[in-house]
Amino acid sequence: MQYQGVRERLKTGDILLFSGKSRISEGIKFFSKSKWSHVGMVYRFCSPLDPQGSVFCWEATTLCNVKDADTGKLTKGVQRVELSERLERCFAQGYEIAVRPLSKPLEDDMVFALNAFRHEVSGRPYEKHLIELIKSLYDGFFGENKEDLSSLFCSELVAECYQRMGLLPEAPGSNEYTPKDFSCEKGLCLGRGYGLEYEIEIDSL
Repeated sequence: MQYQGVRERLKTGDILLFSGKSRISEGIKFFSKSKWSHVGMVYRFCSPLDPQGSVFCWEATTLCNVKDADTGKLTKGVQRVELSERLERCFAQGYEIAVRPLSKPLEDDMVFALNAFRHEVSGRPYEKHLIELIKSLYDGFFGENKEDLSSLFCSELVAECYQRMGLLPEAPGSNEYTPKDFSCEKGLCLGRGYGLEYEIEIDSL
């Protein structure tokens, strides 16, 4: 499906799944036995300053080819970027992309919690230690991982968002999740009467 065909239906909290082609992406897919190597979240709020309701991708990533809407800079780590620009760059590199919508819009207290968390972690770096990402794939071997939000990888950011909004329990920790957990490959159970719908593949702008 084209992005323009699904854009108006996107809402804050929807899951964005990416299948990258880099060596790190291929390694994540191999070790997690998943199609997906990266996960982000739709971030969209209408306001008088933005009557069109711009659609953003909120993510923790090593990419720095789209300006962060919060800082106006090209930066790695936690960032909020125009989704259309992120998709354009990813399609050019041969990514496969899908959106997995939440079953209903967020409630007011969830929006408040999400905004507070966004301001808390805005600009934080991507996870500095690759072993932390590897440990999230093999928690049974390494044991429970100690949570540290001073730097984040992609699924850790999304999982922490969902925990702050009450959609996921506090345990396991947010650093125990991988992109696969947010896909249809896993049966992730959400709280507060929410669920995740089937993936909608986006193949062009």
